[in-house]
Amino acid sequence: MSERTRQLVEIIGLSKEMLAQAREHEWARVAELEASRKTLVMQCFQHTTAEQDVPEVAAAIREILRLNQDVSEIGRQYQEQLVGEIHTGNIGRAATAAYLNCAP
Repeated sequence: MSERTRQLVEIIGLSKEMLAQAREHEWARVAELEASRKTLVMQCFQHTTAEQDVPEVAAAIREILRLNQDVSEIGRQYQEQLVGEIHTGNIGRAATAAYLNCAP
């Protein structure tokens, strides 16, 4: 196994772990994994890709992008959920304040 292949396998593994952590809403851990992955990506692509390695590299990049999209989608859904919870909380506080202002 070439060094680049090993790095690509590790990058995909980190991406899969990021997705698993995103599903658990462990966003701090997702960020830590992303930082580690970024370092590895920079190392992996610091040299040009040999012609014979292009198909393998392209397939790995497609897989990494797919995993990233999945993580981003989970993040977007979670953000929407939090916005809804904040909005609901604000309505509850406003209703309580209005009630207290009307109480004798």
